[in-house]
Amino acid sequence: MKIGFVVSFFDFRNDVRRVIAEVSKHHEAVILGRSEQRDEILRHLPEGLEFRVIRERKNSLWNRFWIKAFILFKRIPKSRHNFFLMELFKASHTSDPAIRKKNYVIIEWVRRLPKIISYDTYLKNLEYQKDTDLSGIDQFVCFTAIADDFLLARLLHEKYPVKVYVYSWDHACKHICFSERARYVCWNEPIKEDIIHLQHIPATNVKVVGASQFAYIDEYRKVQSQLPRTYPFPYVYFGGAIGIDDLVKEEVNVAISMANTLAKTRPDLRLIVRPYPVQLTWEVYQPLRSLPNVIMDDGYRTVDLSVKDGHILEKFEKIANAEAFFHMGTTMGLEACFTNTPSFIIDYGYQSKEGLSLYSFIHQYQNDRHLIDLAPQNAVRSETHLAEILKDLANPTYRLLNEKVQAQYEVKSFQKFSEDLLAP
Repeated sequence: MKIGFVVSFFDFRNDVRRVIAEVSKHHEAVILGRSEQRDEILRHLPEGLEFRVIRERKNSLWNRFWIKAFILFKRIPKSRHNFFLMELFKASHTSDPAIRKKNYVIIEWVRRLPKIISYDTYLKNLEYQKDTDLSGIDQFVCFTAIADDFLLARLLHEKYPVKVYVYSWDHACKHICFSERARYVCWNEPIKEDIIHLQHIPATNVKVVGASQFAYIDEYRKVQSQLPRTYPFPYVYFGGAIGIDDLVKEEVNVAISMANTLAKTRPDLRLIVRPYPVQLTWEVYQPLRSLPNVIMDDGYRTVDLSVKDGHILEKFEKIANAEAFFHMGTTMGLEACFTNTPSFIIDYGYQSKEGLSLYSFIHQYQNDRHLIDLAPQNAVRSETHLAEILKDLANPTYRLLNEKVQAQYEVKSFQKFSEDLLAP
């Protein structure tokens, strides 16, 4: 069987590359991507795999009308907060003030206008070129967010078998690229419920297969006894979660306050800080480097956003040997729950609760539903609360979150995940 993988963020998603390589052991695999991502895809293309460029976008008055109409009147997920936070993030991710201002104006119009155009209506009205080479492909696997709307419009219209892997636990609550005509696979039953509830997808179209990212947990468990300990001293680990320049500065301020609290209450512990890998300018973390009890864990970055598999296993080793893991809303906070290390989300340090704020970032839908609501005692509400926690890290109540998370997810090998991904 020949499987077509429609990819994006190919450099950043190590696990996707591993899944495709695993699939290629038993099937033919073809990678499809947009022309502007060609270089990064070819740089990380598994040996022996074919790459095809997506050529479906058609420049016409009809398409320009529907693109603009969908931008303004698109139906959004019921988790409005997460959706608009993502829109603000994308809008702020430009150095041109004029473009940024225009983006913010569009977002304000989207807030006010009726949400009357579904993603399916949009796809059905797009005109595509039909120039992508789809020959010989029996099944297509896409990843959220969808790499190319025009290609998906063609695949669904021409009734190709299309399966969409909901790549992350927060995608159902922030993206709009969910079609009722496609089949979806996801991490676990609660996330399946999110897809059904937030995106109006029929339950019959959603299947739980597990998380490709958690296959590294399976690999870590197999080799953990052989991995040397990176830091020979006791420490707590802080994982950077934010890739928005203005908010990263606030996150760094919270990390500084943590280091100061740590120095007062647990001077025997150091603070290891791992920068957020997708944050392009790590200079913003510079104030932390001068603190005597802080060590920056920043040796894993390569020429692009990719991370070596060995560094991913090393990440789990560092989490597992920490006295505690702290974060402000990252998948690492979930991953930490598969170790015996208690995982805490920091819920203080913000001045405002509105718009693009630290509070809004921390209280995203997935953080509230899949972490904070599961174990409110693991949400750190203030510096005083942090000091109390640091003095009592051995308290078993802080590991109840680990037990609940592990009960919700099945950790699979890359081989098993790949098999289940393609299963009917």
